[in-house]
Amino acid sequence: MIVGCAFTPQPNIDVFIEPVENTSYTSLNPETGAVTIVQKGVAVTIRPIDEIELFSFTENPRINPYIFVENNGNVTPIYTVFELVVHNLESSRVLVDESALLIDHGGAQYANLPYEYFKDLYQNVDGNGQSAFPSSHYPYGRRHYPFYQTYSDLEALKDGQAIIAESLFERGKLFHGAKRSGYIVFDKLGLDTTDMRIIIPEIRIVVSDSKQEKLKFKFDFRQVVAEK
Repeated sequence: MIVGCAFTPQPNIDVFIEPVENTSYTSLNPETGAVTIVQKGVAVTIRPIDEIELFSFTENPRINPYIFVENNGNVTPIYTVFELVVHNLESSRVLVDESALLIDHGGAQYANLPYEYFKDLYQNVDGNGQSAFPSSHYPYGRRHYPFYQTYSDLEALKDGQAIIAESLFERGKLFHGAKRSGYIVFDKLGLDTTDMRIIIPEIRIVVSDSKQEKLKFKFDFRQVVAEK
């Protein structure tokens, strides 16, 4: 999502997200911010994705769906993004949904943006390259798209849609030993958002053909604005 930029893009980490200590964590990587919780043989890891990693997601920033590059070269993330990894360590089958929730320190609750959201968003760009509102309303989400720029290259927009489809976390069935990973994407958090909780509510262990055990994973993070 790039409007032709006059300067070389310069990504900087002005805002970062770090894990908050929690006794339920099985492991915490202070360098990457990745947090893992294991429940009943299912390991779930969440890792915040910073601006530099988002920028590096594609070799060509013109087709990167997660960032906006201004004419002065400033790089702005459009969303708040986490990587989600689910690993079935013990069970014969585990069912995983792509749903996730973010609850901020004020109690406001937002669902992650599904692929259908982005599909609507891209399809609502008209022939002149002007972005429009997504046609659908998604629970717990804000109803606006944060950037209303004119797209200089509709072909790049199509490439961005393909990248979204490939990178988002997808629901699926995990057999013993299987692992699934992808991005969960939320509306960009305001700078006044500090503590937050990410909830992965739809992971089920298949006990038998007639019985499933539902698991819920909760991760605490804090958004920090870097000093300049």
